[in-house]
Parts: sequence; C-alpha cells; structure tokens
Amino acid sequence: MAGSRAVGALGERASVSDRSFFERTYIGTWNFIRQRPLGAIGGVLVVGFLVLAIFAPLIAPYNYRQIDIQHPLEGPTAAHRLGTDAIGRDILSRLIYGARLSMLMGFGAVAISKTFSITIGLTSAYLGGWVDTIIQRFVDAWIAMPGLVVLITILGIARRTSTNLAVAMLVALALLRIAPQSRVIRSLVLDVRGRPYVEAAHASGASTLRIMLRHVLPNILPLLLITATVELPGIILSEASLSFLGFGPAGTPSWGQMLSTDGRQYFRVQPGLAVYPGVAIAFTVFGFNMFGDSLRDLLDPRLRGSR
Repeated sequence: MAGSRAVGALGERASVSDRSFFERTYIGTWNFIRQRPLGAIGGVLVVGFLVLAIFAPLIAPYNYRQIDIQHPLEGPTAAHRLGTDAIGRDILSRLIYGARLSMLMGFGAVAISKTFSITIGLTSAYLGGWVDTIIQRFVDAWIAMPGLVVLITILGIARRTSTNLAVAMLVALALLRIAPQSRVIRSLVLDVRGRPYVEAAHASGASTLRIMLRHVLPNILPLLLITATVELPGIILSEASLSFLGFGPAGTPSWGQMLSTDGRQYFRVQPGLAVYPGVAIAFTVFGFNMFGDSLRDLLDPRLRGSR
C-alpha cells in the first residue's frame, strides 16, 4: 500500500516536470491573471499597443498621409471610424501609426540607456576606489543638469544641422536616463558584490570581468527589468510632451503632435482630434504602470512576502 502511494507520488511529480513549455506558460499566465488582475489588464494594453506599432501598415485602414479633401473635420462615419482631421486624414490610421513613434522611443531609449548605465554602474561599484569616485562625480554633474533644457537644446541643434529629429529625440531621451539609472545599478551591485557566491568565485581565481558578467549581472537582471518597466511610461510622456511643443519629427504621426496642432485649433468642431490621442497616451501610460507594478511585486524578492 505504502509502495503504491510512493509510486503514485513519483508519477505525479514526473507528470508535473514533464509538462510542456506551453502548459507551464499557460498555468503561469493564468496564475498571474488571477492574482494580479490590474497587472493583467496592463499587460493586455501593452501587448495591444505593441501589436499596433509593429503591424500598423496591416491594421490601419488608410495610409497616414492619405488626404480626403472632400471630408475634412468629419465625425465618425463608416469610412472613417474616428473621423478626419483638418485636411481629411483618417484619425484612426494616424493614431495607429502614432503608436509606432511612442513604442520606438520608449523601448529604444530604455535599451540604449540600460546598455550604458549597466556598464557605468557595474564598473563603478565593482572596481570601487578612485574609479568609483571619479565616475560618481561625473554622474553627479550629469544628474544636476536640467532635463528639459538638455532635451530642447539637443533637438534644437539637431533641427539646425538637419539631423534626423527622431534619432536625436531617441538619443536625448536615453542620455537623460543613463546617470540616474547607473546610480541605481551601482547600489544593486554593491549589495550583490559581498555575497558568498561572489566571494567564492573571486577566491577560485575567476577574473573580474567573468565575475561581473557571470555572477553579478545575472543576479540583478530581474530588478533591471523592473526599473525598465517603470521608465517606459515616463519616456512615452516625454516624447508626447516634446512633440506637443513642436520638437517632434516632422511628417511622422505622433500623439503629442496631434494634440498640439488640430486638437487645439479645432477642438470645438471635432473634439476627437484632442480626445483620441489623449486617451491613447493615458491608456499607454496606465498599461505600462500597472504591468510594471505587478512585475515588481512578482520579481522583487523584497516584496514577495509583503503582499
């Protein structure tokens, strides 16, 4: 009897371990939805906007440049689900293409800033001494610079030198986040550096580079993912603000630009020109915030037992 129970228990464990990747993914996703419904809603919004950005040419009913001069400032119709702007362009199509610029700026700026901030923070914290002192003084000066002034200066120079404004905006948004993120990464590395497995690797004769890449960096990656999801909404808002002020790339649909041009001028005639891009910005920021907050609860070991 006892032997049959043991065999049954072993069989049950084996069946759990033998589950396919898709089964484990399904179970994990369902548990995430059940335990964190707001995070799941945020994740759906994030995935939805990413799909719009990637497949915009296939999803949008019209090209964002296409003009219908016979139907300017028109309300929602069968041909134009959300109406048209002042020169007859389809609002829905421009909203869909506008997601491209927001997602590009968000994920692109995070990728660039994370690459440099990881290098700076990891080097500063692990090497320490005079290297850490010099790097941190540069970081202090970097953080002290007013962000909006730096952004406008870089974009103003790019406009005068005929540089691609989208590239200039991407670089500017990334530059502003390198210094503060390197400070966060430095504190994480300082915490990991003194742990037994790092000291054991050092005692075994492993090189500094190997210890940093094989033992330190993998153990802070979950927290880096959390900080990335927290950064994304701020970058999207910054891009919308700069486009609203007229510093966005010309000819490329942007939610901030849609708010600034026709949205302000023709709000009484066609309120959708301001309402729709505003709602798109709000839902994008809400989605990333809720999803990022749930990821933080899930991945941060300091919070797992507190909620």
